[in-house]
This record gives sequence, structure tokens and C-alpha cells, in this order.
Amino acid sequence: MRKTLNTILLISLLLCHSLLFVNNDVYLEYENLSNKVIDNSTDLEPKVLIIGIDGVRADVAESSAEREGSAFGELKENGSWSFNSTVGPISISGPSWSSMLTGVWCDRHGVVDNSFEGSNHSTVKNIFEMIDDENSELKTAAILYWSGIDNNILGEKSADIQERYDTDIEIKNRTIELINNDTELDLLFLNIDNPDSNGHQYGFSPNVTEYVDAVEQADDMAAEILSALDQRNKSGEDWLVIITSDHGGGGVRPHAHSPSSLIDRTTFMLAIGENTLSGEMTTNPVVVDVTVSALIHLGITLPEGSEELDGRAVLFDSTILDAREANCIRPSSEYEEKMEYVNLAGNILMVTLVSLVAIYVGKKHLKK
Repeated sequence: MRKTLNTILLISLLLCHSLLFVNNDVYLEYENLSNKVIDNSTDLEPKVLIIGIDGVRADVAESSAEREGSAFGELKENGSWSFNSTVGPISISGPSWSSMLTGVWCDRHGVVDNSFEGSNHSTVKNIFEMIDDENSELKTAAILYWSGIDNNILGEKSADIQERYDTDIEIKNRTIELINNDTELDLLFLNIDNPDSNGHQYGFSPNVTEYVDAVEQADDMAAEILSALDQRNKSGEDWLVIITSDHGGGGVRPHAHSPSSLIDRTTFMLAIGENTLSGEMTTNPVVVDVTVSALIHLGITLPEGSEELDGRAVLFDSTILDAREANCIRPSSEYEEKMEYVNLAGNILMVTLVSLVAIYVGKKHLKK
């Protein structure tokens, strides 16, 4: 009987230990994986268009792709796609846009929130600087809404054309103008904002009409941009188009994309080009893959050694290994601190109940 009691007590202690010490926010540090160099050489001149849309949940993006005339749907049907792309451990715009535009995680570019305190952007190069270092003849443009990208991530004139606008419509129109008129353009990045703004105001949810409408409107703007690209005289050009987002939202807090839950961290990635894979990406795409894929397409040599990028050639290689996980600390908020106390109280209550049950069952066995 005492052997049975000891077994019960041991099981209860193991359960208590798992309840108290489980931590879903621990990110293991992996050895950096070598970037596999992909030969994408053709007779066509490589060009890149990156459409970054702020705050798009993966499920809402996938739903929008089902609409007729959807840019998301066009790339899903004809290109490479994933509605399970992730942005790393921190689903905040500062770190996510930084990761997208540098190809390295927050533990290297140093940005963990929108204050940009601890930023290493003065030493960690962005995609425009990497292109300029190797081939200053390539012409680049960044058409931006968010000042954080303009001021803190890119800095003054990283791109040859670097402009900020107050509305998504202006950004869309300026992008189309460049596509129509600038024959020398090699890389064009633009930042659309309304889904994030509507998510914060009305809620990030597939059940919130205002948010869904904003995502669909961004999708429609992307469709207009792709239509302009289709009408461009692309003889001799090979355009790689990437559409993605910096985070989702509504995972724990309906009007926010923190505290970086899985839904907050999960978004989408779509791409099309002469050499991109077709169908669903099976290589667990992440936000740092954007810069690496763009550089490979443009024929820019990827940094090596200690400066090797964390992103991978997911658009061109279906066998590539997973990216390393970022080992950076996610900043806490008052909400998260409150939830930590709630979770701690819940765990203590559960441990107490388990212990009482174990004692009760043990006494019952001893009486037999």
C-alpha cells in the first residue's frame, strides 16, 4: 500500500513541476545554418517588388485570396505561397519590419519594440545598403507610410528614392507611377498600413467587418499594382514579387498584436517570379527570408561568416533547413505582467488541488 501511495505522490509532484515551470516563451538558440546559394541566372534582368502590408492575420489573408480579382489569390494560384509564415518571437512592427529588411533576427538588429532603444541599425545593414555596397548602379525605391521604417530602420536615403506618404492611396498611386515610368528601377519596397490601423481601432478578427474590409482593400491595392506591372514593358525583365506582413493580431487582446501569441506571430507570404517554386511553401517561411530571397534574385552576394544572414532561400529551394530561432527577450507590458500573476495564481490553485487529491487518495489506500 505504501508503494502505491509513493507512486501517487511522485506523479503529483511531477505534475506540479510541469505546471509551475512550463514556459511557452523560451526560444532556443540554434547554430546558424548556412544559406544555400541558388543559381537563378537567366538572360532576363532581375527586378524585385516587395509589398509589405501592416498587421494582416493569416486566416483573413487566406479568406481574401478566395475573392475574384484578388492579388493574394493570383499569387497563390500561380506562385509560391504560405498562410503559415511567422515573424519571430516578437509580433511588434519595429522588430518585424527590421527583420524583414535586414534578413536577421531581433537578437542581432537589437530592436525589440517600437522605441528602437538598443537598435543596431547603425551597424546592421538593411537590404538597400547591401545592394548599394555591391552594385551601386542598381536603382532602389522605398515608398513608406510608417515613420519608424523611414527614420529608424532605413535612415536617411538608404534607397535612391525614399518617400513617405500619409495615406495608403498615395502610396499605391506613387508605386504605380514608378512602375509605369521608371525603367531603371531594380528594387521597389512599399508599406501599406490600413489593416493595422483598423485592427487597433476595431479589432484584429475575421469577425470584424472593418478589419476584414481593410485587408481586402489592401489586397485590391496590391492587385492594382500587379496590374500596372503586367502592363509595363517587361521585355528583358524578370520580376520577383513578394507580398507579406509584419504581424497578425487579436491572439490574446482583440485590439492588439501582443503579447506575441501564435496568432499574433503568424501571417502570410506570397511570391511569384521566373524561378520561384510553385505551390505551398513547406519550408516554414519566416520574415527574415524576404531580404535573402530578394538579394539572391538580384544576384547580390550574401554576407558570410559572422555577418551571415538568418533568412533562407525559401522561394527557390524546397529542401532548405529551418531558420534558426531568435534568442531575444520579448518586452513585457502591464497586461502581460497582470496575466503572469493570474497564471501564477491559477498554477498555485491547481498544485494545491492536485496535492489534496493525492493526499486524499493516499489516505484511502492506507485504510485498506
